[in-house]
Amino acid sequence: MRHPIVFLCDFDGTIGLQDVGELVLRRLVFPRLEPAFLEELEANEPGSKFLYTQWYSSAPPSQEDFLELIMQAEIDVGFKELLDLARQQGDQVVIVSDGFDAYIQPLLKRANITGVPVYSNAMRFSPELEVAFPHHNPGCRFCGVCKAAIALQYARRGFYTVYVGDGTSDRFPVHVANKVFAKDTLVHICEEDGIPFDEFSSFRDIVAWYSAGEIKREKSLDLHSKCKSLKDDSLEFLNVERAVSLV
Repeated sequence: MRHPIVFLCDFDGTIGLQDVGELVLRRLVFPRLEPAFLEELEANEPGSKFLYTQWYSSAPPSQEDFLELIMQAEIDVGFKELLDLARQQGDQVVIVSDGFDAYIQPLLKRANITGVPVYSNAMRFSPELEVAFPHHNPGCRFCGVCKAAIALQYARRGFYTVYVGDGTSDRFPVHVANKVFAKDTLVHICEEDGIPFDEFSSFRDIVAWYSAGEIKREKSLDLHSKCKSLKDDSLEFLNVERAVSLV
């Protein structure tokens, strides 16, 4: 009997064909901030939680402008194919994003994608813009969402973990995954860190691999040096209930 499989999928630049979070920042936030202020914020290599809080509190976009911009983004159609196939096989697909639910939710809804756990940061216009970090590891300053903890949580439950991503926020969970699909920046990160991976261009590449059924453990569970504190952590800081009910 094989282990159940979970596909842990990044959103920006992976499920979403565009990096929606980057699009919002570059179009609606950064143009309203002084370059010197931006440089000062990034001077000590702070984590995304700190940067997001500073950026959005200093230059919050209007809800109208935000919604108009994000709805220009597109979803990789192969993601729904993977989701449907995984459900048929009794496996799971989970979205792990260091971006925000305020654009993930409407884009998934437009694509008729429901019932997928989503681990992301939170953004609300109520009416002032507010950001929150329900999956932040209080013992770490790097990520808004602790993707490594999410991958570790599924590994502890006996899942064969497949990680699919493209960027710097994916550096930590790929150490935990049994199988890694990478593109763009994550390709170079995996090469630098000695992480075995398959390069992909769309989710149809992952569907083809999954359909072939030749699933083998390509690497054992590991933790990035910056994530070692998770080894004996209960991971209770993850808001699982919120993730399951979000979309």
